[in-house]
Amino acid sequence: IIYEMSKDSQYFQQAQKNDEKTRKKIELMRDKIKVTRPGNLASVTVAVDKYVEMLEDVDLSQIYCVVDMDMFFAAVEIRDRPELRKKPVAVGGMSMISTANYEARKYGVRSAMPGFIARKLCPSLIFVKSNFEKYKAVNKTFTDIFKEYDPGLKATSLDEAYLNITDYVDEKLRLESVSL
Repeated sequence: IIYEMSKDSQYFQQAQKNDEKTRKKIELMRDKIKVTRPGNLASVTVAVDKYVEMLEDVDLSQIYCVVDMDMFFAAVEIRDRPELRKKPVAVGGMSMISTANYEARKYGVRSAMPGFIARKLCPSLIFVKSNFEKYKAVNKTFTDIFKEYDPGLKATSLDEAYLNITDYVDEKLRLESVSL
């Protein structure tokens, strides 16, 4: 269905070009592997040693936590409309979907998919209009909690955040050692 609905689009044609580029890169890599004979392993070993040396200099003293709230917009909508629970739901419209819940994903409906294709895949799909003001308000709740763990929180979007929890973990470990 997806192929038939999108084969003439610019996006599909660009994806085909990208696939061809990737195929060519894979072909080149395979050719390089064929050329790597036991006599050439010395140069490969030197390259691997350089990578290992580089990794030894990486600072692993920080602890990061990545939070990615999958189907966040759909979850907020379902929270506010419980009758949508256990039904295929997509947030967005016929032109584009920003996210879909797990019920919709069973049919192949995905984020960043045109809604008209999603409807073909899942005729019972329920579309809910995006409400970013509501998502921002819910996001603030999470952000306030996340800031307890990382005051320097870096949120990249409404449903993703990168927390440096090193200080929090260090403090917890310090308190545990004091209480023992």
